[in-house]
Amino acid sequence: MNRIDVRSQAARLTSVPVRIVFSALLLAYAASPASAQDQEQTTTDSVPQYNLDAITVNILRGPVVLSDAAYPISVVGERELRQGKTGMFLEEALRSLPGVQVQNRFNYAVGERVSIRGFGSRAQFGVRGIRVMVDGIPATLPDGQSTLDHVDIGSLGRVEALRGPAAAMYGNAAGGVLVFQTEIPSRAPVRESATVVGGTDGLLRLQSTTGGTVGTTGYIVSLDRLRYNGYRSTSAGDPYGKARRLQLNARLTQALANGQLGITVNSLDLNAQNPGALPLAAFQSDPHQVWPTYTTFQTRKEVRQTQLGVTWDGDVQGVDAEAAVYGIARAFLNPLPADVVDVDRQAGGARLTLGRKVEGDVGLDFRAGVEVDMQHDDRREYSSNGGKEADLQLNQTERVRSAGFFAQTTVSPLERVSIVGGIRYDRFLFRVDDHFPVSPGNADDSGKRTMDAVSPTVGIHVAATPDVGVFANFATSFETPTTVELGNRENGSGGFNPNLDPQKGKTFEVGVRGAFQERVSFEASAFHTRLENELIPFENSDALTYYRNAGSSIRKGFEALLRGQPVDLVQGQVSYSYTDARFDEYTLDGADLSGNRVPGLAPHQVQANLRVGPSMWFLEGNVEYLDKVPVNDANDAPFAASYTLFGARVGANALDVGGFQISPFAGVNNLFDKTYASSVTVNAFGGRYYEPGPGREFFVGGTVAVSR
Repeated sequence: MNRIDVRSQAARLTSVPVRIVFSALLLAYAASPASAQDQEQTTTDSVPQYNLDAITVNILRGPVVLSDAAYPISVVGERELRQGKTGMFLEEALRSLPGVQVQNRFNYAVGERVSIRGFGSRAQFGVRGIRVMVDGIPATLPDGQSTLDHVDIGSLGRVEALRGPAAAMYGNAAGGVLVFQTEIPSRAPVRESATVVGGTDGLLRLQSTTGGTVGTTGYIVSLDRLRYNGYRSTSAGDPYGKARRLQLNARLTQALANGQLGITVNSLDLNAQNPGALPLAAFQSDPHQVWPTYTTFQTRKEVRQTQLGVTWDGDVQGVDAEAAVYGIARAFLNPLPADVVDVDRQAGGARLTLGRKVEGDVGLDFRAGVEVDMQHDDRREYSSNGGKEADLQLNQTERVRSAGFFAQTTVSPLERVSIVGGIRYDRFLFRVDDHFPVSPGNADDSGKRTMDAVSPTVGIHVAATPDVGVFANFATSFETPTTVELGNRENGSGGFNPNLDPQKGKTFEVGVRGAFQERVSFEASAFHTRLENELIPFENSDALTYYRNAGSSIRKGFEALLRGQPVDLVQGQVSYSYTDARFDEYTLDGADLSGNRVPGLAPHQVQANLRVGPSMWFLEGNVEYLDKVPVNDANDAPFAASYTLFGARVGANALDVGGFQISPFAGVNNLFDKTYASSVTVNAFGGRYYEPGPGREFFVGGTVAVSR
């Protein structure tokens, strides 16, 4: 479907009068619930919370029962991901995961800062240090940068999260892995739904979803349009932080040759303003203002992206096989303070994994595979004339080629013991071609860099009792700088920074998980990581971001998750994460920073929610506490203050009104209108560290669905 078709469909969708939809939603409260059969067909799929033996995950490169995993893994189902939520930000989907911190900037131009155990806290935009997969296709480019603009939150069906360096089995990731999966198509031949969400700060999200199953073919097509004005404003009182997003996500599954073929197509058109961060004095006087530098240079991001992915997994002569190919075309324009970045990107790759499981006295599961990926960026940078391109300052082509080979074996020498061992070799070739003519004042900055590493991992799981298991693991990790981090050189020259090296780490971890009487489940783990050459961002006087290596740093911490259902109508969970991340050896401009906290990361985080209600309706409250966050390497600027936020949601599920299933909901975020910094800009020039979060926000919405 081309862009004209997408815009045409979006125009038809937005032409539906919002007042008619909301009137239908209000009528639903007076309606009776759907029949038991309809409830079964329309209730969202939820992951079992108290029977860990019933959950199979694939995030470890092969099917593993969650209760037997030697690594910390969390799973979130469709109900927890989407029910009664706005679908605006990934924070809603990841909020309940221990060890995962989401600093939501509420800024579509830079996205949310997602970190696992602190890996990713350096990201000034996008996601770093975490490998991301969407429907079997990598959202992480070969250089390690992930852009999640195209993830369709409104059609998510499942998220799996792997915390820790076992992510090395995916290559170029130190913190963990996030796997997003689109919802399973309805069993009906055709199921159509329309969702509308409106709220504070000009929020309006419209989504149309059509899906179903015909024979052995499943399909789902989701079209999503979002408008958001933001909560920041200029000195003239005009909103600055607006976002307009149009998104298409389509997936087809088909039984084929003893397996299943999957085809995924998505398209994104995003235009968002960037209100940026504030110095402390400005943040304290008016946290909703915009620093004049950002409006002067009209900082924003314009993105158009199309992605196609094809996967197949099945049986080939008794061997489990999985294959995938993908391609991405992305164009983005990014006016920054004093600089305008214009990039055309093509990327793609392929993966093949083969495995075999041998039953017997000693169970054996062996898997091996190969991945090859490429990235091609045509990058141009201009001086800025009020946000428009002026003089060309950089013109170069950046290429990345990567190849990874991995093998993993799981053995069960005893009935209650399983041991997993894996190894991966990665090789990356970064190459840059400088297109500026050579002159006395401009050298040819073309060149290349090669980085490679071997990353082993080993883990053990012991079933201490039928309901409780303990695990331990050791792993190494390897993370290259991205092309942006290599290409941004403080001296203004082109090419790649020859002094910026990959960061490497070693982690040891122990943990325990279990469940009792189908009412309580829990997981807890403690870890210790040593990193060499940690990659750290910093800014210069033009507010442009550059990167350097710290000597070494140590991260140690603890994570815990407890879920419970004391009675049938009440469910709750609480997660706690502690990460003590400090520089071990780090000298900067003659100053010894050893012992300082790594910036951008809160040591303590607590998240909890309590849900009351049967399947037909719910009332849920949530609370989040985030500890104070250091903002620079020296730790000499005031930390972003700790905060506690409260929220609540109420809604109904699949109420039957004349053959339609209607699911209305409403909610409030930041219930007590707390002033807080939702994120920080690490090592920002001029003390512009603090990125304010919104005040009290209300939202209301619902979904109308019909099956044929």
